Amino acid sequence: MDLITNRTMNITKLAMDGLIDRQHAIASNIANVMTPGFQRKEVAFESQLAEIQEKADLKDYIKGQNSIEYKPPVLDVFTGEIHKYRIPTLQEKAYLKSNIYDQFKPQLVTDIYSGTDHHGNNVELEREMMDLSKTGTKYMVLSNLERRNFTGLSEVIRGQ
Repeated sequence: MDLITNRTMNITKLAMDGLIDRQHAIASNIANVMTPGFQRKEVAFESQLAEIQEKADLKDYIKGQNSIEYKPPVLDVFTGEIHKYRIPTLQEKAYLKSNIYDQFKPQLVTDIYSGTDHHGNNVELEREMMDLSKTGTKYMVLSNLERRNFTGLSEVIRGQ
C-alpha cells in the first residue's frame, strides 16, 4: 500500500469530484429558474462509487487469498522457485493490475420526472437550495476526512 494514495483517499477524491459536478449542475438550475422550457439537471455518481468499492473489495479478497492460502511446497519447473502459497491466475493478475478508479465518470442527466410550470420549466428554487446545502455539507465532511488523513500522515513523517 502506498502511503500517500490509499483506497479511502482515492474514493474520497472521486466523491468530491462528483459533488463539484453536482454543485455546477445545481448552480445552472438556479440560474435558469425563470428560463421557459428549461429542464433541471442532476449529477449521478453514487452507484459508480459503490461499484468501485465492490471492485476494490474483490481486489483485497484476491490479495488475501493469495497471501493466506497455504499449499504444500511446489517446485515451479520453469523458474525453479518453490511456491508455498496459492499463485494467482492470469485473470486475477490482470484484474489486480487494472485501475478501477479510471472508470469513474459522473453522469449529467436531465430530470424529466419533475412537474413543470406553465412555461415548461421544472426547476423549484427551494429544492435546488436544499440540494445545494446538502451537497456542500457532504463536500465539507469529505474534505475534513482528507484533512485528517493528511494530518495523520504528517504526524507519522514527523515521528509524533
